[in-house]
Amino acid sequence: MSKVKYRVREFAPKGNQALGTHSFYAEVVINNDISNAELAKKIAARTGYKAYECQSVIAAIADIVAEEVLESNRISLANEEGTKLVSLYPKVTGSISDNDVQQNPDKYNGATTATEEMLTPDMLQWTLGATVGVKSSKKFAIDKQAQKVKMTTADVTAEEEEPQGNSPAPDNGGSGGFDTGD
Repeated sequence: MSKVKYRVREFAPKGNQALGTHSFYAEVVINNDISNAELAKKIAARTGYKAYECQSVIAAIADIVAEEVLESNRISLANEEGTKLVSLYPKVTGSISDNDVQQNPDKYNGATTATEEMLTPDMLQWTLGATVGVKSSKKFAIDKQAQKVKMTTADVTAEEEEPQGNSPAPDNGGSGGFDTGD
């Protein structure tokens, strides 16, 4: 099993933040940010292709994903068995409510009820969304071995090893998400 490092951080409310919310939370410690070149070398070692060929394919995938999401397509990356690792897709937010309309009577010609036509493109916020496949996420949770570390000024040092394989998948309360399909 591979070791996935984490540290424990403390949250202490300050100023006008809610009282009684003092807490501790876990935060992952990232070892490295793997570049396309490094990833290409790993792929080359596993497949027999040349590293420069793999790097070209990785760059092409990145370019194609960027083009396809601009065409309102979802891109799903999966392993050879078809288990989805991640999906990338266009994401939009924006809304209009009766309350918004009533607060801006001049803009909406005295209307008091929101209509579909009032939600115009300039009111939308666009981002890229990404979700992790449920099966991939659960497999990661089972296969990992957690290692608690302490942060020092110049380095990360192991505090204690806590084998945690075969644990249930974590609650996904973060900004990412789980995709229901694999």
